[in-house]
Amino acid sequence: MIAVISNRNSGHNRDRLGVVAAALDGDPRFRHFITDAAEDIPGVLGMLAGAPLRLLVINGGDGTAAAVFAQLFAHFSLADLPLLALLPGGTANMTAGDVGIYGSLQTALRRLQAWAETGCATEGLIVERHVLRVDPGAQPPRYGMFFGTGVIMQGTAYAHRELHARGLRDDFSLGLGMVRTLWGLVRRDPEFWQPLPVAVRSDVGEALECDALILAVSTLDRLFLGLRPFWGKGAGPLKWSLIEGRARRLLRSFPGILRGRPGRAVVPDAGYHSQRAARIALDMDGSFNLDGEIVAVARAAGPVVITAAGPLRFLRL
Repeated sequence: MIAVISNRNSGHNRDRLGVVAAALDGDPRFRHFITDAAEDIPGVLGMLAGAPLRLLVINGGDGTAAAVFAQLFAHFSLADLPLLALLPGGTANMTAGDVGIYGSLQTALRRLQAWAETGCATEGLIVERHVLRVDPGAQPPRYGMFFGTGVIMQGTAYAHRELHARGLRDDFSLGLGMVRTLWGLVRRDPEFWQPLPVAVRSDVGEALECDALILAVSTLDRLFLGLRPFWGKGAGPLKWSLIEGRARRLLRSFPGILRGRPGRAVVPDAGYHSQRAARIALDMDGSFNLDGEIVAVARAAGPVVITAAGPLRFLRL
């Protein structure tokens, strides 16, 4: 059986779920579950427990995928985790862009059905990724593929207010938000220029305490628009980069940073840091973005600890 979990309220699903449902409901190889909220997911997985599940498909955005990941880790052992596939049904589909099925929602669905029709072969089509496990102080653990804070929070607020509210989605909206945020940094616009005091400790390298302009952590190989803003060496599953508020030559250095190929001026002494680690602990007052979920934290409640869960296996068509 191939099970599909669709989030009715995800961006693309709000206007295309009828097409998806019509295609799947007429195909006996698929069992389609439509959810209205993250609270519906445990019930769906409960119905699938013990079933001969060939593939679990997640049709939604980054937040929907993260919600399913959390429930999988809560209810399945690592050995029993199913093979996954992601359809880009959300407003932001960065995770699907790295490990999901290629194309628009409808194109990806056609690829999936063609794969099922031709025998469900998986050789050479499976990729693995770890998932971020984020323990924010005394709060319950959360899971996702991208963690960001600092000016990323101002960029997120701008995107929700000015871009997503107008129906802009996918990499295009994320790219516009990034360009507007960078322009705000160049102009030191107070709406965007809000460095965050943070202490960073990892299992590699020395502890760092600074005012962070940008702090990003991910297990993805590529972010939206194919960006790879991580250049640190090592074997850890967590890739993280931090740009301090005092960083020199930011505008000139940014294109190389986004490609993961920084220039010679991008060094720790100039306010640029990047590593690969297995564990990161952050002391901070403020909030972070984990795959679209905004979480408020305080130093007094304890550190935000980031580790790697999984890995999960994804069908990449």
